[in-house]
Amino acid sequence: MRDNGRGTLRALAVLRALNVENDTTVLRLSAMTEISRQALYRILETLVAEGYVARHPESGRYQLTNLVRALSEGFKDEQWIGEIAGLELEKLQRKVVWPTEMAICQNFTMQLILSTRRHSPFVIDYGNVGVVLPVLRTALGIAYLAHCPKPERDLTLRFYREQGPSLDGDLARNKTRIARILSATKTRGFATRHRNVFSGIAYPDIFDTNATIAVPIMVGGGAVASIGITYIAAAMTTAVALERYLRPLQATARTISRLAAEKRRI
Repeated sequence: MRDNGRGTLRALAVLRALNVENDTTVLRLSAMTEISRQALYRILETLVAEGYVARHPESGRYQLTNLVRALSEGFKDEQWIGEIAGLELEKLQRKVVWPTEMAICQNFTMQLILSTRRHSPFVIDYGNVGVVLPVLRTALGIAYLAHCPKPERDLTLRFYREQGPSLDGDLARNKTRIARILSATKTRGFATRHRNVFSGIAYPDIFDTNATIAVPIMVGGGAVASIGITYIAAAMTTAVALERYLRPLQATARTISRLAAEKRRI
């Protein structure tokens, strides 16, 4: 039992150190926690596997993920997502008919955690719960990234800029282009994707038969998730989709944001 307790205390010490100095090395963590590097590698491996810490594949540096933020705020994502967002997304789906969804940012990707595809009469794609989406090249991702706290946004962009050649890395390294995308999205308050074209560029790894409009879920001044409506691209243009569905989508986002903020205060 002593060993288990000691391991827990060491893991907490690592989390506290990362909270003070996020995006750091094992050498620095060892100096901060007085835990040997060999032991730190084991602790970090567990924290990465559980989703509380992310390791940069190129630099080997470690950062806290959103799971730690949720714990520190005194509530779990699934508590308000399951109880609040799920119900509200179903209400929205019944109103617009097309599938609705919610995604959170985890380990520098957008993870689809809620979807009403099973309720919609339209067969859109196989974007079921658990699917991982790009942050920088999807409507759900950009809607989130443009509105999340600046330190998190900067960390995400740095993560991709330090990657080797990749679609996301190339976009992140084009600082002028990504800054323009994020600024425009924040000004508008929503993001769009039509087929596999995002911000004027066609990407081969994105669905080319559907389209999405997305908005952030704001709590405490920053985005904690994003929600969207996905529809068949051939059915309408982006302009038509925005005219028909943006207002109800934004209204649903405001409701989820308000209810989530209330739950945080409980």
